[in-house]
Amino acid sequence: MPELFYRIPGIGIFTFLLLFQINAEAQIRYGVSSTVYAGQKGNLPFWFYSNSDGTVDPSSTNLVNGFYAYATKRDTTSELKFTGGFDAYSRLSADKTLVFRQLFGNATYRGVRITAGRFYDPVGLNDDDLSMGSMLISRNATPVPKIRVGSDGFSGVPNTGGRLQFSAMLSHGWFTDDRYIDDPYLHQKFLYLKYNHNRFDVTAGMAHNTMWGGTHPGFGEGPFDLPSSLSDYFKVVFGRSAFGDNVPQNEITNAVGNSVAAYEVKLGINFDHFRFKAYRTFYLEDMVALRFRSPWDGLWSAGIELDNDQQMVTELLWEHLNTKRQNAWIDTPLGRNNYYNNGVYRSGWTYEGAVLGNPLLIHGPTSDFDGGPYPVSNNIIIAHHIGIQGKPAGRLSYKMFLTYSRNYGTNVDQGEGPPYTPLDEIRVDEYSSLLQLEYRIAPAHGLSVTGSLAFDTGALYEENRQGLMIGVSWERISD
Repeated sequence: MPELFYRIPGIGIFTFLLLFQINAEAQIRYGVSSTVYAGQKGNLPFWFYSNSDGTVDPSSTNLVNGFYAYATKRDTTSELKFTGGFDAYSRLSADKTLVFRQLFGNATYRGVRITAGRFYDPVGLNDDDLSMGSMLISRNATPVPKIRVGSDGFSGVPNTGGRLQFSAMLSHGWFTDDRYIDDPYLHQKFLYLKYNHNRFDVTAGMAHNTMWGGTHPGFGEGPFDLPSSLSDYFKVVFGRSAFGDNVPQNEITNAVGNSVAAYEVKLGINFDHFRFKAYRTFYLEDMVALRFRSPWDGLWSAGIELDNDQQMVTELLWEHLNTKRQNAWIDTPLGRNNYYNNGVYRSGWTYEGAVLGNPLLIHGPTSDFDGGPYPVSNNIIIAHHIGIQGKPAGRLSYKMFLTYSRNYGTNVDQGEGPPYTPLDEIRVDEYSSLLQLEYRIAPAHGLSVTGSLAFDTGALYEENRQGLMIGVSWERISD
């Protein structure tokens, strides 16, 4: 485990101490929560544990107790702002644990933000609140600890009158869990450009994430270090191949590390009483994909946000996921790239037992698919997802998910052929739903209760699953 990981608590403590030493305006937000998740025969429905930052154990009843605190100080004589905080939880379940979901410190100055520690940082242009989850980095797994440098949201390009903006990020992280490759690194970067008009805006760009370096267990010859020098880092940054001893063949013919990337574009149109938005993620996992070998793979979406946030429906989102092609040639099995799995980094695009990206690409075996030697058992998918939220009363709000998926396992489920087993013969359909209600009992005192019902029905799992969640939370903000 990287030595820096042990220093992460020190980052949070140091930041908190620093915040109270500077002469500035300050704000502290803190709170506690307690939540029970219960499912039929102990197994929880999909939307109880997915996109939960790795908090919920899917295989048993959970009692999750959380405590968080965030402090912000802004220098009144400059544009300098400091923030530090933590979000910790304890879980009583079949897998008991105590984890910091967030523990970080950051500084922002003139539109540039530097952050270090463990913190929520999804990557992608999708809607985080109602989305099924980014194809790149979602809120599904516990955050990977890292150091991040980037713009503070979108910043204006000089001399464009605010019409043109950009958002950029570069980060370096450390995988700290128990993996097939010990102690690999995480490289991330993105660049998005946004054009603003009175009636519409268009955003386009590219995001690149790579798992690289680390120690390979070897093939009967003992462990060896994968490419991890400074020159190898620049190969990762620019997507170059490696050469030399102890270099896997696919990193010589393709690029260093296990990459997950995307071209993305998003459109927003403003109407008198609502905003229409649509986005498209062109998912990529190798150099060939950069040339749009699989143009239909990725995420499609359209949605509406209403200006009035005090009504039955305030936002509606539809998403479509397609991962069938995966750069397959004609007359070869679909799913050739085996998304989120990798022949060298055998633990795949996962962290702490959960997929880092879209949770519909399932980590672990199902009743029909086991993934063979790989952790992700189901990555050939067609899915449709609807997310709705609203506020029908002053203190009552809700969120609802309806998700339908056609699942085909991975390319190993089509046999060694030819001929290959047709996808329709191994297709498994699944429906997952969630209804979540939140009622603010005492808004002036930050006291709320939450309740959820969730259902899974279909053939993807061994049986249909139903679940109930009940929680209470309290939050305060002090200046």
